[in-house]
Amino acid sequence: MNTQPLGLKQTARRLTAVLGCAGLLLLGHAGDVRSQDGASAQNDKETLRAAALLYRHGMISPKYAPPKNATEWPMGFSQLTSLGARQMFDQGVRLRKRYVEELGLLSERYHRDELYVRASNTERGLQSAQMLVLGLYPLGTGADPSIYDSNAEAAPRADLAFTPVPIHAVALENDAVMRPWTGRAACKRYRDFVKRLPNTELYQQQGKEHEPFLRRVSAVMGVNEGKSPGAALYLINEVYEPLSANLQHNLPLPEGITREDMDRMRALADWNYHHQFLGPSVGRLTGGSFVGEVLKRFARVTEAHPDARRLYLYSGHQRTMLGVDAALGIETARTSGPLFSGRVPALASHYAFELHELSKGDFAVRLKFVTDEAAQAILVPGCDSVMCPLGDFAKAVADAIPRNWRQECGG
Repeated sequence: MNTQPLGLKQTARRLTAVLGCAGLLLLGHAGDVRSQDGASAQNDKETLRAAALLYRHGMISPKYAPPKNATEWPMGFSQLTSLGARQMFDQGVRLRKRYVEELGLLSERYHRDELYVRASNTERGLQSAQMLVLGLYPLGTGADPSIYDSNAEAAPRADLAFTPVPIHAVALENDAVMRPWTGRAACKRYRDFVKRLPNTELYQQQGKEHEPFLRRVSAVMGVNEGKSPGAALYLINEVYEPLSANLQHNLPLPEGITREDMDRMRALADWNYHHQFLGPSVGRLTGGSFVGEVLKRFARVTEAHPDARRLYLYSGHQRTMLGVDAALGIETARTSGPLFSGRVPALASHYAFELHELSKGDFAVRLKFVTDEAAQAILVPGCDSVMCPLGDFAKAVADAIPRNWRQECGG
């Protein structure tokens, strides 16, 4: 069991080796997206037994109002907007097409023994899960009460009937699966790690390289003014995310901020997020519990356990996905795969862990990263192919799963 302190200097050197020159990363944009999964839908229909999908929530309003250039958001802060709600609904429609219509994994109507839904216990996480489920089981697919009483009718009418789908969540301070990286979760070892980042040589060096730009955009928003270059880089997301929300909703940018500035901020913000979730020690604390959750669920499927489900939906955050990246050791895929190209996982994108039975009792796991445009199969380190035998997959990720997460967090 790896319980050594997080080696920040070693991690920084590894980050530089993995990601290469920061300038190259800042120039990287997503290229043409192509599907990397050659398996046919027919083969999937014959072999697929279960899937666990981890989503990043949809478009939201900003988490706060910057002192300068604040935009009014009628729904309040950190809420799924109407665009975000439609985005997640559309994702649910895609799920229905794949797992109901094409593959037949799920029934046309909701059954509790087929689907399990869990969300981060945040409003945006819960809202995203609700919209996913509504797209998966749209109005009109709910139970008709006439099955009990021939005179009963669905209220207010049959085409609006739906079945309420339970969405599970746990208190933020106890959630090692969906939000282990937060202050509320109080994972001391990880929180100490990220608190040290702004003062590292890596952050100070990159912060100084972009210092004039960081100071200019901070002044426009009234955020992070007077911070050291490393701290300004570490907090760049506080500047970028409110502006990004404006851009996503076709609202104007403040005077002094251009589209080119937004591209540069986005690259810096992605760079910053990547550096908070790199290395096996970080992955064990921030994504290992989710990987363990998937293995536990799949084990129950292979054993035909009464509690096993066919589809597991998890509504989380980009950091949830980045933690899983680190736990699986697939950081380099971000800069090499056509769906990554140095970017953090896009809004409403997801990881799909699919369990296939290739022959009687012979199970394998395939991992895919899925966006609106396409799906990209991912080779997990330790596996010889993207269709990884379940036993090999379990061995490959064994060191990433904490035995006692709270104990390893150091309090």
